[in-house]
Amino acid sequence: MNRSRPSTTARRALPRRGDPAARAIRELRRAIALIQAEGGTPARVTRNRAGELLRRLADLPVAMLVANNRGRYVDANAAAAVLTGYGHAELLRRSVWDLTLDAHRGRGQAMWRAFLARGRMAGWYPLRRKSGRIVKARYVAIANVLPGLHVSVLATPAIVLRFERRRED
Repeated sequence: MNRSRPSTTARRALPRRGDPAARAIRELRRAIALIQAEGGTPARVTRNRAGELLRRLADLPVAMLVANNRGRYVDANAAAAVLTGYGHAELLRRSVWDLTLDAHRGRGQAMWRAFLARGRMAGWYPLRRKSGRIVKARYVAIANVLPGLHVSVLATPAIVLRFERRRED
């Protein structure tokens, strides 16, 4: 099997409790609960909701990208900018497909459809950085955290290792 191909299955639905992706998912769930408890009017736009999610999750050591149903990014945290090499404003002009390797685009689109149908997906995915360099990232993605908003939490092996070392200290 080609190790750079995106994983369509994961050993578990969510990552282990101690890693940064698990922490991000727990914080994401808390943020969603707070947003839902706050209510809101139908006029509240998708961009504002995505921004609210990320404001509540800004200090996490993992990249978080919020995409709409078409896979276009509507918000991202600072770690996502570092991981991808794109600035925040540049990411908001990009989509999932801009970070997907050309050779994997068809498979990536099939994975996107499967992700929206299943509601969540996890595994490893090779991302194309702005520089063209490929970086392999562990991801956990949850569809419709708010209607039409899908969150991907990504961490490279280096991020996971730093987090685990910090926990051991």
